[in-house]
Amino acid sequence: MDNANECETSQGLPSRLRLLGPPAAWRGGRPVELGPPLQRAALCVLVGHEGRVVPKDVLISGLWGDRPPNTAEQSVYTYIAGLRRVLEPHPGRRGPYAVLVNRSRGYALEHGPMQVDVEDFERHLAEARRLLHGAGDRRGGLRALDAALSCWSGPALCGIPGPFADAERARLEELRLSAREDHADALLDLGLHQEAAAALTELAAEAPLRERTRDLLMLALYRCGRQADALQAYMDVNRLLAERLGVDPGTTLRERYELILRADPSLTRARDDASGAESPARPPRQLPRAASGLVGRAEERVRLRSLLSPWDGGPPQAVVAITGAPGSGKSALAVQAAHASSHAFPDGQLYVNLQGATPGVERLKPIDVLSRLLRALGLPGGAVPSEEDEAAAVLRDRLEGRRTLILLDDAAGPGQVRALLGLPSGNAVLITSRESHAETDDCVQLVLRRLLPSEAVTVLAKLVGAERIAADPAAADRLAHLCDLLPLALRLAAARLAERPDWTVRDLGTRLEDRRRTLHELEAGRRAVRSSLELSYEGLAHGGELDRLAARTMCRLGALHVASLTPELVSALLGEPVDAAERALDRLARAHLLEISGPGRYRLHDLVRLFTIELADARLTPEARKDALMGALGFYGATARHASTVLDPHRVQLPWPAVPQPPLALATGDEARNWLEEELPDVVATATQAMQSDNDDVARLGAYVGFALTWQLTRGAHRREQRDLNSQALAVGERTGDQEILSLAHGQLANALLNLGRAAEALLHQQAELELRRGLRDRFGEMRALGNLGVALLKLERYAEAREQTEVQRAIAREIGSEVGERHSLLTGAIACRKLGDLTAAMSLVEEGLALAQAAGDRYHEAGGLSLLSELCLDRGDPQTAKSYLERGLRQAREIGYRVNECESLAMLARVHRLLNEPAQALAYAREALAARQRSVDEKLSQLAEDELRVIETAFPELSPARGVPPRAALTG
Repeated sequence: MDNANECETSQGLPSRLRLLGPPAAWRGGRPVELGPPLQRAALCVLVGHEGRVVPKDVLISGLWGDRPPNTAEQSVYTYIAGLRRVLEPHPGRRGPYAVLVNRSRGYALEHGPMQVDVEDFERHLAEARRLLHGAGDRRGGLRALDAALSCWSGPALCGIPGPFADAERARLEELRLSAREDHADALLDLGLHQEAAAALTELAAEAPLRERTRDLLMLALYRCGRQADALQAYMDVNRLLAERLGVDPGTTLRERYELILRADPSLTRARDDASGAESPARPPRQLPRAASGLVGRAEERVRLRSLLSPWDGGPPQAVVAITGAPGSGKSALAVQAAHASSHAFPDGQLYVNLQGATPGVERLKPIDVLSRLLRALGLPGGAVPSEEDEAAAVLRDRLEGRRTLILLDDAAGPGQVRALLGLPSGNAVLITSRESHAETDDCVQLVLRRLLPSEAVTVLAKLVGAERIAADPAAADRLAHLCDLLPLALRLAAARLAERPDWTVRDLGTRLEDRRRTLHELEAGRRAVRSSLELSYEGLAHGGELDRLAARTMCRLGALHVASLTPELVSALLGEPVDAAERALDRLARAHLLEISGPGRYRLHDLVRLFTIELADARLTPEARKDALMGALGFYGATARHASTVLDPHRVQLPWPAVPQPPLALATGDEARNWLEEELPDVVATATQAMQSDNDDVARLGAYVGFALTWQLTRGAHRREQRDLNSQALAVGERTGDQEILSLAHGQLANALLNLGRAAEALLHQQAELELRRGLRDRFGEMRALGNLGVALLKLERYAEAREQTEVQRAIAREIGSEVGERHSLLTGAIACRKLGDLTAAMSLVEEGLALAQAAGDRYHEAGGLSLLSELCLDRGDPQTAKSYLERGLRQAREIGYRVNECESLAMLARVHRLLNEPAQALAYAREALAARQRSVDEKLSQLAEDELRVIETAFPELSPARGVPPRAALTG
């Protein structure tokens, strides 16, 4: 029972105590803490003696048995004091006590001022038995049994230790089970056979060895027209008793079996409670009870209501399918929707669990489902056809002119229900399934998505208690997202919190954040997120060829930890053609194990991704996991290099090993740029994952994938990613002794550190690369390292040394015929000359470098040369010419996606317009530079733009209020 109900029943009472479920107490309508487990156990002993005096030795025996600790008596005093703080109407006052009173030999719990659910249960139960067996009032007895059973909200004395609690728990559980049997018996006496069969099936699963339960279940099934099922129920208990206890069924069960076997007429008598006459036939009402805690899904509920019971009174939609991921709450929503529309189906509501994803149970065959439906509609068991087509025709005939709703829960797929469709107008079939039913004829499909975060938190609040959730809203929201906003996972998380009242919501969230144990934490009894996903996987693994390929795909997806998937990537992961990979992904999407996130793109939800990782670990050999990851790395690295080349063919790509995976075909610069920008996070994640591998081959290829991203990381100013990837690559090179990787990692790490403002560290790495390249006798590598060394020296303001290194670089570049190396040396040398004050030499070098870049069509170097020319013009006091160069350079930078140069050009244009006394344009360019910096995530660029903005505002104070205004769209450079 939830807190709201507790508060309502406790009005006017000093306190209320719940023991039939997680122990809890309320005083004045507010929950109070009952204290540690042994203090709760002491309370149970006192409650169990019903106001009688409980001596201290009885308390000690009830808590510790015959081996109490030496401190037992003192502990009892402590627990009594703690209970008085909880139970007394005026806690803190020293005597006299009104609830827990002292007696000469011990203590007594006065029941007057306190309401206890155990007493309520036993009182209702006694009243029910009086009505049933004394007054013969079956309906009154049924109401009393409902009231008795409603007192329970979970296992009795849950979490209470001690011998007394163990014995009392067993006694109360026996009373509960007997009450449920009495309830079912009363239903049978009233002719409510379907309801009795549903309740007894559930009870038999909970207590499979209770012979009275099985006896009543056999009778209920027989009276529902399910003779074969009734006989099977006897076979099941016969087998269980033999396997577990080594005994045969009792006399009552054997006699019931024989009566059912010969279809004895005495079994069919169901009498009215008032007259004793036989009850008339009634439409079947087989729907399970609707869940009381259903949260959210308002749009889906309205949609289902309009389909099943249209507002205009017209016929219902013939077939409605609710599909979605495992654990998304399909069945609960379907049952609720069926109850909400039951008035539109006066001829009955039928329910069949098709067991499409029930653990350890074979899914029902269509003929079995048809047989159940026909028997429920009154057809004698012997008259049910054995052929599927004939049985389907009889079902259509029986439903002609009727308005009946059939709920087919947990369908394995469209094939399992196809024979049950095509019913006469006025009837409706409501299906739940993990599989898509888009291909089912005359079917409207509703796909359940994740709950909204607010709905998910509300689910937790209903199950755990609003106060516990409200105590830490941020932790509750985090827990909801860790549960993937799935109702099943949320319920399991709530169960874990109920089991552990000492945990806060944040405690459980912290445990779930350890993704190695997330699926282990989301378990309660036989229910678990993992088992739900396993059923979907096993269904695919034992299906047809495409299903098996989809199952194999799930395993291999666990070898790669990325957020987004494409058919081309999965093709490399599987070693299969792209079209086969796409079919496998579509199959998983139809099974709601992944989502289509865009054209040609798919996404795994967090819990499914964790499950695939477990699958890969459990079902793939180390060699298979290596092959899958190597395939993905090969595809990513090859495509990243190819895309960078398409985007700028003049940039020299770093070395790359030969791999069997071909790159993705990218024909245009836009296609290449889009692929690099969209895939960058996943390529970085994959390279990082690989470099952390213990397998040297995987780690080395991961390092090369990181090197393949060099130009994309540089263009986009992804400094930290560049630093982290190359730091890991350096570790791989050191671990494996790979000199090539060591050299490349030193050089790329130097570049990243340089752009992060750590020039002194960068210089050490650059010098290390140069030494390694010379040791490898790699003249091109030596030439490139010299050029980058010159850049590092420029940052350290060692301009003469920088000029010297660029001259050596230029000599080697001309020797080996490297035009790009020569252009680089000219432009770097020009910067060094400018800093040394030799503007003539600087102008000469930059003009030569710019001419070579334009001749080659190298827009990267051309943009850099134009920017440098503009600075030289400003040095000479010519802002108008500088403006022309900057506008050309800005266009080039934007065309090639060179964000660093774009931001620098914008900031310099702001400066130029300031010098030209054009404040409005200067301010607009400064703000645009800030916006460009935000896209590049580079703090240095931000400083450049901020500094210029401050200078503008100082020079033109009248413009200061406009700082927060967005940049003008008209300024495009």
